[in-house]
Formats: sequence, structure tokens, C-alpha cells
Amino acid sequence: MVHTPEEVAKVIVTGKIKSASNLVAEEGCNTCPSEYPLEFRDIPSYREYKISGICQKCQDEVFGSK
Repeated sequence: MVHTPEEVAKVIVTGKIKSASNLVAEEGCNTCPSEYPLEFRDIPSYREYKISGICQKCQDEVFGSK
């Protein structure tokens, strides 16, 4: 599988961002006690966080890890 640069970028979120949905918690992950900074392995995972508010670890548990 060939990855585009967008897919392999690492993202670190240090606090809630304006463009995140209202579902994103002020303190970190919505489903576990993880707090900022949150680290994501790629841009698609970060985009999912902006929609659902769940951290990389929880995304891996819900959607399966890569």
C-alpha cells in the first residue's frame, strides 16, 4: 500500500480547536481519560477526532488499528 504524505503526517493537538465539532471535549478524549496533548498518527485520524472527539487509542479500539 502506498501512503500519500497527508496520510503519514503525525499530528499533536494541544487543546480544543475552533474548527472541531461541538462533540469534542474541552479537556481531551470523549471516551477515555486521555487529556491534551493528544497525538494522532495521520491526518485522517486527526480529522476523525475533529468529528467524534475520540483519541487515537480509542479510534484504534473502535475502528481497528492499522
